[in-house]
Amino acid sequence: PPAAYAQHDIDEMIVTGTIRDRAVGEIAQSVTVVAADTLDRVRAVNLGETLESQLGMSASYFGAGASRPIIRGLAGARVRTMEDGIESMDVSTVSDDHAASIDPLVARQIEIFRGPTTLLYGSGAVGGVINTVTNRIPESAPEDGLEGAFELRGDTVSDERTGAFALDGGGGSFAWHLDAASRDTEDYEIPGFAVLGGDPTTQVEGIVPNSGLELTSYSLGGSWVSDDAFFGVAASGFDTLYGVPSDEAEPVSIDLEQTRLELKGGWADLSGGIEGVNLRFASNDYEHVELEGAEVGTRFLNDAYEGRVELLHAPLGMWTGAFGLQFGERQFEAIGAEAFVPPVDTTTYGIFIVEELETEGWQLSLGARLESQEHVPSTSTGLPTVDDTAQSFSVAAIRELGAGFSFVLNTAFAERLPVAEELYANGPHLASGAIEIGDPNLGGETSQHFDIGIRKSVDELTWAITAFMTNYHDFIFLRDTGVVDPIEDLPIFNFAQQDAEFTGIEAELFTPIAELGAGELDLRLFADLVDGELNTGENVPRIPPLRYGARLAYHSDRIIVGVDATAYDDQNDVAPFETRTEGYTLVSADFTWDLTAGDGMDLSLFVHGSNLLDEEARRHTSLVKDVAPLPGRNYAIGVRAMF
Repeated sequence: PPAAYAQHDIDEMIVTGTIRDRAVGEIAQSVTVVAADTLDRVRAVNLGETLESQLGMSASYFGAGASRPIIRGLAGARVRTMEDGIESMDVSTVSDDHAASIDPLVARQIEIFRGPTTLLYGSGAVGGVINTVTNRIPESAPEDGLEGAFELRGDTVSDERTGAFALDGGGGSFAWHLDAASRDTEDYEIPGFAVLGGDPTTQVEGIVPNSGLELTSYSLGGSWVSDDAFFGVAASGFDTLYGVPSDEAEPVSIDLEQTRLELKGGWADLSGGIEGVNLRFASNDYEHVELEGAEVGTRFLNDAYEGRVELLHAPLGMWTGAFGLQFGERQFEAIGAEAFVPPVDTTTYGIFIVEELETEGWQLSLGARLESQEHVPSTSTGLPTVDDTAQSFSVAAIRELGAGFSFVLNTAFAERLPVAEELYANGPHLASGAIEIGDPNLGGETSQHFDIGIRKSVDELTWAITAFMTNYHDFIFLRDTGVVDPIEDLPIFNFAQQDAEFTGIEAELFTPIAELGAGELDLRLFADLVDGELNTGENVPRIPPLRYGARLAYHSDRIIVGVDATAYDDQNDVAPFETRTEGYTLVSADFTWDLTAGDGMDLSLFVHGSNLLDEEARRHTSLVKDVAPLPGRNYAIGVRAMF
């Protein structure tokens, strides 16, 4: 059966973001891999919407063009988004209306990490790490010399028209990769009116104005390959023009361009104390322009590079692991009406180590990282340089208890240094509808994380339940001062620090329930809840509500048919000056038919229906929930082929 429904196949999915490629079931920490038929089913316009349905995940949502992942209520700089182990190097953490420059159409799989492995990539990723895995720098050549895939799709809610293809080829000691994708959508349809509580006589009914987008992505890469080594380079581009929904009279759109150059290499089976070496490096040229009507309002520039070296050491007793160095620099500048963050150069250095131990009944993983970060504002601003270091430690363990039960424990002590916008912001930020004021005196925030869980696997019945708690000292957040600026007529928010506590629970069950003819009927049940509270008793802003749901799916060798229902509870636990959000239920269905065209080609037809009840759904984690509800009833149809 397809890997999306066979639990033992899910456990055997290979994870690339660890120190050694490992199967999911062999890793002593929380890892979710979205791949195969599951990825094909949930793949959306952006990274946030692609992952929103995963356990413990939500998304920010600023219309169809911009949506960033949220993990257990944590967002922005606390969640690191990467492509093939290197940060996306965009400015999506600066504001929710800025798109993440990763196209889910090019993903072979997407990995979501919590626990020690996150320390391979940065101390700031206290929420987690999301790694999009591509084949843009191939590590081997196809067996038959050429492989490829293409996809065409369209939908009814936004008149989406999407096409994408990928080719992999080579032979001997050379391998190459080529991919390209294009997407075009119109303003998307909704039930009712876009602006909550507005005057229906002055509103456009049935659509969210200024919510369409155009997007293209492309890449060309090549590698020298051998049995135990490879070295390659790739150049890629990501261009998008999308509308930013708002209740302003003048429409705002964002025109984004990013060019990225990547180097990647690896050597395995070395003799001596170092068994393997992994190298990663990427540099990018990023620019986006915020257009107010036809006029340029603000220009954001972000030239950056990041590199890392991982050294895999020979076993030390029963321990295996790796240590390494990471370095990077970011030159950020905003010019124009919404330049609420001054020009800042940020340099980061980090050293890390991750170790693993497997004994009879136990799997352990330890991680540690020391990181130095320096922010240097432009001399014309008169703002101080901020230079600090952070230390983080993490431990994960799985204990096999017999009879299919296992006990899971994760604990971590992490320090996160403030990012540039938290330190230096000073001006009106139209996306958040507020004046944001940073504080150069902010210190690092520290967190103590603990989660505990029980997993059960008997035959094909699996279930898991996890409870977690994170205590923050000097948690950094945007506080509403309750004051309105008389000139800009906008509320004033300042970045502040206060102790906070996040708690939550996640539960999931998967089981086959019947054999029907040549196929099988499966059931998945899930629920997740997170609560964030400051030590004064106030709620942390924009925490996702309780969510629970089910998926019933039939699959055979040729057909997959599924129905999903997910209920989102009312969110009444709100921060001061934050409004409550009504709950809603989303029902979707999907059908995939493998047509198998022959001559080495696998051809499939798919039909997906989402929000089939045409519910008015406003996401509590969205800054524009009152202006841009989620899309209404939608039918998408497409064809996908591999050869």
